[in-house]
Amino acid sequence: MTHFGIICPGAATGPLNTMLPLGQELQRRGYRVTLFGTLDTQSKALAAGIKFQAIGEKDFIPGSTAESFTKLGQLRGLAAFRYTIDLLKRVSSMTLQEAPAAIKAAGVEALLVNQSSVEGGTIAEFLKIPFITVCSAVVLNREPSVPPFFTTWKYSSAAWARLRNQIGYTLLNSVAKPLEDLINEYRREWKLPLYSSLKDGYSPLAQISNAPAEFEFPREELAPWFHFTGSFHTSASRIPVSFPYENAKSGCGAK
Repeated sequence: MTHFGIICPGAATGPLNTMLPLGQELQRRGYRVTLFGTLDTQSKALAAGIKFQAIGEKDFIPGSTAESFTKLGQLRGLAAFRYTIDLLKRVSSMTLQEAPAAIKAAGVEALLVNQSSVEGGTIAEFLKIPFITVCSAVVLNREPSVPPFFTTWKYSSAAWARLRNQIGYTLLNSVAKPLEDLINEYRREWKLPLYSSLKDGYSPLAQISNAPAEFEFPREELAPWFHFTGSFHTSASRIPVSFPYENAKSGCGAK
């Protein structure tokens, strides 16, 4: 049966909680699945019964994920956004360096790529294997009438709203340019066509979202191979997370 590889951004809980159930379902159907990630990801993958292959052991030592998220939690606004892009760039750089050899050695035949792992499509192209884009959070695909994902703007089809959105996407292009430059650096080295934007890295075969279509903005430009499948989430085989319930106040509005 086909051997699927999973590429996910670092050890972020949100993406893992959607990618790992997909791996579990594929295994239930008889396929082989391996997650390629940093050491902070290992315990979660193994708890879900997914085979794990470590990459980035030198650059991302155990505990580095928690340290990065702690720092991110101290930032706000554009500073937080820039830090997130920088973190994604670091993870992408490491993955581009180490994942291709590991994926090839493991005999992976297809990839499940989280939409935030913008390097995944390039790695699949380099290895000449198919890949599927998985949207674990809000759909990142851009449309003129859809507000940028990092804003709280309301949807409107009015001309002023489209102009507002365009300004937001221009800001996004500026902040994300270092990440786009990194991807194109590898694409140039690997003799692949350069991206005009990071959206070029979405799968031309299948893009799936775990959100119901009813929760999305009115979309007009999604590819015919984009599918809203509903939730992938499952609590099965997750590592228990402790919480001091005894310290919680009872009653609405309790202080």
